[in-house]
Amino acid sequence: MRNLFIATGISLLAVACTDGLQPLPDPPVLKVTSPARSLIQDHAGLVTVTGTVAPNPEGDAINKVMVNNVAATVNTDGTFSAIVTVKPGATLIHTEAVDVKGGKAEDTRSIEAGQLRATGSNVENAVTASISTQAFAKIAAAAGPILKAFDMKPMLAPLQPMIHTGDPNGEDCLFARLYIDDVKMTNAIIQMVPVQGGLHFSAELDGLDVPGHMRYAAACVSGSNNTDVSASQVIVSGTLLVSPDGMNGFTTQLMDQNVSVSGLHITASGIPGTILGMLPLDSVIQYVAPKAAEMFMGPMMNKALGALGGPKKLAVMGKMMNVQVTPSDITFDPNGGLVVLNMQMLIEGSESSKGFIFTDNGMPALDPGQGLAIGLADDLANSMLSQFVAIGMLNLSMPASAGVFDTTKVAMTSPPMISADPTDGQMRLILPDMTATFMLQGTPVAQAAINAKIDLKVSPTNNGYGVALQLGTPEIHVDVLDAVANESRFTNEDLSKAVSLCLDDQITSMSALLGSIPLPAMAGLQMKNLSIASDSGYVMMKGTLE
Repeated sequence: MRNLFIATGISLLAVACTDGLQPLPDPPVLKVTSPARSLIQDHAGLVTVTGTVAPNPEGDAINKVMVNNVAATVNTDGTFSAIVTVKPGATLIHTEAVDVKGGKAEDTRSIEAGQLRATGSNVENAVTASISTQAFAKIAAAAGPILKAFDMKPMLAPLQPMIHTGDPNGEDCLFARLYIDDVKMTNAIIQMVPVQGGLHFSAELDGLDVPGHMRYAAACVSGSNNTDVSASQVIVSGTLLVSPDGMNGFTTQLMDQNVSVSGLHITASGIPGTILGMLPLDSVIQYVAPKAAEMFMGPMMNKALGALGGPKKLAVMGKMMNVQVTPSDITFDPNGGLVVLNMQMLIEGSESSKGFIFTDNGMPALDPGQGLAIGLADDLANSMLSQFVAIGMLNLSMPASAGVFDTTKVAMTSPPMISADPTDGQMRLILPDMTATFMLQGTPVAQAAINAKIDLKVSPTNNGYGVALQLGTPEIHVDVLDAVANESRFTNEDLSKAVSLCLDDQITSMSALLGSIPLPAMAGLQMKNLSIASDSGYVMMKGTLE
């Protein structure tokens, strides 16, 4: 139904443009010679725009030539030049030539400034997160039930025997080895408070049970037996240091450990006293409990701080996307924690992409309030958009049932790019120098370059628990190209109306794509009461944790 509507709209436009147009004064003859369309350069700064301008056939003199509101120098031979500033990201260069009677000719083309990176490349500082003291309290509260149900056995296996003595050269006539089979508890209460350099950590473990078994030898007589060490309550505290560990996410280390044990009970019947003297079971909990806390808090901090811990596959609009999140930095002070994550994303089938423009990511201002603040770099979206171009999901072929053309084909020549507008800092999507070819029975009858600027709006959704990225109404610039003789006789304005119908589908696809960017998970907690803003090339989200 949508395609029928678009086709009908284009048909009506074609009929209207051929049958009902009134003659308009000819504009000046404008030709921009530099920069080339779809220019990608590795630096921002000053760019010289050059071209030629001539009066219309009536001879109306040229009044002025403006390039992005900068007056160009026009020479007597009709050549002109102007120097304009290009910011990092995407910039539209808009040139206007106006004659003395108000006739106007226009040309719009794009420049993308920044480092061209290969598809799936790492995006440094892709995600920054500031976590408040209150948010850490909620993360800690969520961690307790997770620890209670946590299966320690797979993590204990590589550490066995956990305690041993008298066996530097292997088992001989006098040795003792203790193997911890499991660590179980009836309840766990965890507290985490940010301090300078780490987290003050405390874990109250109720009903702790540490079953195990021993291998030993005394007077060259070997033996083995089961053991069980339990306590009604164990409190483990210290300073938890959290460090980046590459593709594994985060690693944790508990420093300045303190362990208090209440209600200790030991079962070790049949074990010789000599062996118990070598390896006293009453110290097992002091050794094992901090180890268990460290082992648990590693994967727990990965969940809490958003690192995925190894490559993941996500479904995005019918395609599979490989995602890798790696932490690059983490710092703590009494006000909270700051986490910086790098990210790689690769949509399967997009390996042929020309790449995406990377612009340096600074550090946005992050105020978590009493919750959490997250900044998502625009490079994440730009990487995904370039991959979407490579797999052809933004190319269009729209039919029309009558008129001077029967098909409009729109192809991307450069990847779309989200960047901050230099005038107001707001995030906008630039669709640079797309090529629209208008066909009649398989033969091109006109061709135009399309540049579009679209406001990017980010808003809460799902009753405040989610984020929606929306694209507004595009500002479209269309320039008829000389590569195809314009048999349609359409002007830039006429073709702009036809193209606007085609861009609706592109905008719908890109909105869905941008909404698929994965957000860091926070220990299974949800962000609530989101507020949305932008800062220094980041989409900023702030909310509380529930």
